[in-house]
Amino acid sequence: MRLNSFINSICFCLFLLLFSCSGDEDPSSTSIKKVLVFTKTAGFDHNTRNQNTTMMNGIASVLGFTLVVDNSGSEFNSAEKLSTFDVIYFNNTSGDMLSPEQRMNVETYAAQGGNFISNHAASDAYGHSTAATVNGNGKGVWDWYSENVTGCSVRNNPNHTAAGFPATVLVENNNTLLTDEIDFPWNDSEEWYYWEGGYINDDFAELLRVSETGENSYDTPRMTAQYWTRPDGGKSFYSSMGHDSSKYTDPDFVQLMTNAFTYIFSK
Repeated sequence: MRLNSFINSICFCLFLLLFSCSGDEDPSSTSIKKVLVFTKTAGFDHNTRNQNTTMMNGIASVLGFTLVVDNSGSEFNSAEKLSTFDVIYFNNTSGDMLSPEQRMNVETYAAQGGNFISNHAASDAYGHSTAATVNGNGKGVWDWYSENVTGCSVRNNPNHTAAGFPATVLVENNNTLLTDEIDFPWNDSEEWYYWEGGYINDDFAELLRVSETGENSYDTPRMTAQYWTRPDGGKSFYSSMGHDSSKYTDPDFVQLMTNAFTYIFSK
């Protein structure tokens, strides 16, 4: 009799355990995230693919997501395939690098709450049609991209300082997820982009601003990182940093990009 009671008690406890582990937990909170790194260029090529992939493998191991690297655009051929990714990262992409169908698939992905991270030359792709100084590089072909993915189009002629130009980066609007573990002021060397005559989407919040880099009107303090939680529920983050391959081993830049993924994954 006592043995039967003991067995019944064990069965009841197991039932409670199974019940408590199912139903209330959000499956998405424990699922492994998946990131697509896209590096195709149809304009200037910064040749940072290998270094960026090494950096991304390190970030993936820290944050626990899986990584797919696409140098050709093949992952964009299907909206269904894109929907399997939690983030699409445009690393130094340039020019008109996607077909009309592929561009539509990206918009479908975004409409479902898809997320974007982009950096440096990504803002030199699909220049916005309203950008006065921009010409070529797919200008006016896909305004949606500069409005929603990067939030900007870099100006042309000239569009940046000399490579490795020393400047100071300050926090313009603090977001602790994005600025965590970076000491500011951040003294950095970079090919800093100009925006005068380019395009900036004011819906993005300016995160970081670089100090003056010269005496021209376009040398004034200006955005070098921005972010936006879009109306469709997705998030977008862009930084103009990342010109040189050595940048992808710079501890502060690696931390900034790590923070960008943390921000994207946060609810």
